Amino acid sequence: MTKDKCYDWRHLVDTYQSIISPNNVVVEIGSSTAHRTLELSRHCRNLIGIEKFPERISHNLSSGKNNIRIINTDWYKLSKVVPLGSINIVVASHVIEHVKNDVRCLNETFKVLKRGGYLLFNTPNRKRLTRSVIELFTGERKFPYWEHMREYTRLDLEKLIASSKFSDSKVKITGFVLGIHGMGIKIFLKKFPTFLDKFSNFWEVLIQK
Repeated sequence: MTKDKCYDWRHLVDTYQSIISPNNVVVEIGSSTAHRTLELSRHCRNLIGIEKFPERISHNLSSGKNNIRIINTDWYKLSKVVPLGSINIVVASHVIEHVKNDVRCLNETFKVLKRGGYLLFNTPNRKRLTRSVIELFTGERKFPYWEHMREYTRLDLEKLIASSKFSDSKVKITGFVLGIHGMGIKIFLKKFPTFLDKFSNFWEVLIQK
């Protein structure tokens, strides 16, 4: 299997591997990239993939020949298709910026996680370096834009979590990648001073229930 070299995915997988145990049950929100779902599944007992768009579901994943079960539904209905308090980790890579009601998605996740379980997700930084420079000349981008309902600053994420059922949970928000990372161009720093993370390309959020 070809290793996905996209750095935001590799960063998320590194964090995932630091918290996963072989007997864990994992939910992946947005299981539309087969090799990524398979990579997550290699580290856990069972993986439940949640995919809203049936045309994006790989037959290789839903064949029953692995430890993966794909459910054609969306994040809003998570607690309707997954037993409450049964999941160790929920992973969502570049999904939360696409949903209309992000608080509802976090609350659905809270319902299905075991005590001590994790929500791990990444998302673009609304004030990343390139966007901040462009907006000096164009003004701030208005949302919804393209497929994104919104993008987040660190403060936006903190407010989102505070307004959800995770308000009393342990939270770690990490900014990573400084430079250009997208549209086929990758010129960026992996490591940089913490005070510059407000200009990072992406946020990675780890919440423990």
